[in-house]
Amino acid sequence: MPLLITLLYGLAALFSAVFGLMELRMLTRFLRHRDAIRSGERWRTNGASGDRAELSPTVTIQIPLYNERTSAEQIIRAAAAQNYPRDRFDIQVLDDSTDETSVIVARVAEEARDSGLRIEHLRRDARNGYKAGALAEGLDRSSSEFVAVFDADFAPQTGFLKAILCDADPFADPKVAFVQARWTWGSGEGQNWLARAMALLLDRHFRVQKPVQVYLGNVTTFNGSGGIWRRAAIDDAGGWASDTLTEDLDLSYRCALAGWRGHYLQNVGVLNEVPGHMRALKIQQRRWAKGTAQCLRKLGRRIMSSGDVVEDRWEELFLLAAYAIHPILLASMILWPWAVLYVDRTLFWVLQAFMGLGIVTAALTLLVTIHERDHRLSVGALREMVAGLVIGGGLMVNNTVGQVQGFLTTGGEFVRTPKRAQAPKGETPSGTGADRPYSTPLHWTFFAELLGVAYCVVGAVILIQQGEALWSLALILWGASLGLIVQQQLIPPPA
Repeated sequence: MPLLITLLYGLAALFSAVFGLMELRMLTRFLRHRDAIRSGERWRTNGASGDRAELSPTVTIQIPLYNERTSAEQIIRAAAAQNYPRDRFDIQVLDDSTDETSVIVARVAEEARDSGLRIEHLRRDARNGYKAGALAEGLDRSSSEFVAVFDADFAPQTGFLKAILCDADPFADPKVAFVQARWTWGSGEGQNWLARAMALLLDRHFRVQKPVQVYLGNVTTFNGSGGIWRRAAIDDAGGWASDTLTEDLDLSYRCALAGWRGHYLQNVGVLNEVPGHMRALKIQQRRWAKGTAQCLRKLGRRIMSSGDVVEDRWEELFLLAAYAIHPILLASMILWPWAVLYVDRTLFWVLQAFMGLGIVTAALTLLVTIHERDHRLSVGALREMVAGLVIGGGLMVNNTVGQVQGFLTTGGEFVRTPKRAQAPKGETPSGTGADRPYSTPLHWTFFAELLGVAYCVVGAVILIQQGEALWSLALILWGASLGLIVQQQLIPPPA
């Protein structure tokens, strides 16, 4: 038994250290090139103007919807309000809804149509392929050179299309497949601590990780919404596919393997909503964990054998495997009390150094992210960092389930992230229920997390009884993180 525990815990510590080193590598690259990265993100403002139709390429705005009665009106109105020549863009509302959403969409689309805007309300008989299927079917009906994609919880500013297609003009490079804008956060960021913590974790991606990828020429990925695609790149890479739940990540890498590249504009923001309730957050994170595992299984071998097409192949492999840190954390928690009791103490200290590398590096990255975002550090920001680390660790059960499902299955149901109710502009027809939030039932992982809390309590008691009270603190912290996840799921979703 001691040998088996030592072997298993050693493997968990080793994999944790590898992920920590990859995070440290990303962070040091960012710090080393920070000035150049910042200057490189200054998009052009004195070039071509979007006022002349001949300089404005044609673009179709695609809005995939499924039961989005609380936010459908907002995104359609934001898309319709684009400061872009009316004869150079159109809107497709790809509506697979089975509830009142379709009534709301029909009304708002008719209003936009009456104002002279070209807008289609497309309904499908079956939700084949989920979001990827809807995007593909809409693409078949479009002849535009470019395609902008916005999910229901986004609200692009009126100058979004013009900023990317005319002012910044990264598509002047014929090999740029898509341009991703930086996600920004509205009322959800200031609503509660959970939303602020999640905003920080996502800011790490958009303010540190993504700029480094662009600067170094690594694969830049599309984030599913808030960006514009070149139609030719989508077709050349094989189109949207529904065999993973992260169709955006899948298409990004297939484009990279075909010789295309993505671009990211940090100085062009697009407003969206952060999940403000734990049940909604778990749905989103489980889908992302499952989808990235499916992409790793689907594309990992092609990436590693791509030669010079993908330059930093190991970096890309670890990015696809990023959610694997959660199974490692879960294994470490389960093994912890037995590792304390059975692993040689000197070796145990060495393994703790490996384990600690990931935690310290994650904390440093979040501190750098806060400084990039706020240009200062404060007590409140430090609380956000701690909350981000706690949430990231507490989701280990939920995201491990997603990872296992992703490695064992292909595709699957695209479970939407529930949105908060928002007051629509104008009058809403009686009976549509646009101000009524969607219910989010408890997922079975809630009970697995509850079991994890109990395991931590029992393990801590055992360690205390064995004279290892100091080492029981780690289990107490793990149990507290899981307990916070459990407790937050018992709070009713906000209306």
